[in-house]
Amino acid sequence: MPVRTHDLNIGRGELLHLVADNYPVIARSLLRPLLHLLSISREACGGDVDKFLIMLVIAIRTTEHERFATYSQAQLLSGEIPVFPTLGTNVRSVAESTGTPKETVRRKVGELIEAGWISRQGNELRFTAVAYQELAGVRVAIENLAVSNFQVVAHLARRRLVETPTH
Repeated sequence: MPVRTHDLNIGRGELLHLVADNYPVIARSLLRPLLHLLSISREACGGDVDKFLIMLVIAIRTTEHERFATYSQAQLLSGEIPVFPTLGTNVRSVAESTGTPKETVRRKVGELIEAGWISRQGNELRFTAVAYQELAGVRVAIENLAVSNFQVVAHLARRRLVETPTH
C-alpha cells in the first residue's frame, strides 16, 4: 500500500524514538543508501571527501536562498543560471562548518574554482551550473537516500499505528 504522509500523524520526537527503538531492525536499510551516497560523492570529487564537504556547505547556503526554490530542475541543469544565488559563505565559515583547517579549505576551494564548480565573488563562494551538472549522480543518490529513509520510517510508523489502537 502506498504511504500517504497525512496518514502518519506522528510527531518528530515520537518518530525519533521509534527509529531509535527499531534501529537494529532498520540499520541495514538506512546505512546502505548512506554508504552509496558517500561513495558516489567521493568518486565525483576525485577521491577527496573534503571537497565534497566544501561543496555541501556551499550547496546548503545556495538552497537557503529564496530564489533557488523558484528554479526548475531543467533551468538549473541547462546552464541558464551559470552561478546560483546564495546567502553567502566564505572560506572561514566553510572551515568552521566542516572542522577542516582553513588553509586546507582555501587550497581545495582554489581547485574547485579551477574545475568551474564554484565561483568566487569577493569573499563569497557560489555554486555553479557546472557543479550542478557534474554532480548529478550525487544529487540522484541524495534523492534516493531521502526516499529510502522516508519509506523505512513510514513503514515503522504505519506498523506502530496498526499495533497501537486508538481509544
